Amino acid sequence: MQKSLKHIISLVVLIILGTLNSYACNCSGEGSVKGSVKYYDAVFSGRVLSKKLTTNYDSLGVVITGDSTQDHFKWRELPTMAVKIEVSKMFKGRQVSDTLTILTPFNGAACGYNFQIGQKYIIYGSIYDELPMTDTLKRRSFDRKTFWTHLCTRTRNWNQQEETEITEIKK
Repeated sequence: MQKSLKHIISLVVLIILGTLNSYACNCSGEGSVKGSVKYYDAVFSGRVLSKKLTTNYDSLGVVITGDSTQDHFKWRELPTMAVKIEVSKMFKGRQVSDTLTILTPFNGAACGYNFQIGQKYIIYGSIYDELPMTDTLKRRSFDRKTFWTHLCTRTRNWNQQEETEITEIKK
């Protein structure tokens, strides 16, 4: 009897641990610099000035469309990290301001990029929130100063090699 109980508890623990992985961020692979520059709406380098957790998309130049039934509308309330970036170089897209806003999911498990204040990054951004959990609601920015990014893009800490490669591609 006691051995059976241990087996049941072990099985429950394994099931729980296996389920945790299904909710973690899962990227299908990183694109090349050339492919990413072509695909994303904005590519730029810059330093993080600030970041804050928010659900107030209306103040960020974001419009949400799609299924607003009770079951799906709760996705609109998912917290998002709004990151203010001071732009150093704009490689793709039109720079309409010295600072741009990057929206990313609130944590790494949701594929959110963990920007650090004061650090410099190369950012690949889209005007659409393209994560799978947002496929019933479409979140899009219209102000040309707000973009989405996540762990599955090439967004990364700034490095000279990548900046040089982007510059060569854009020639």
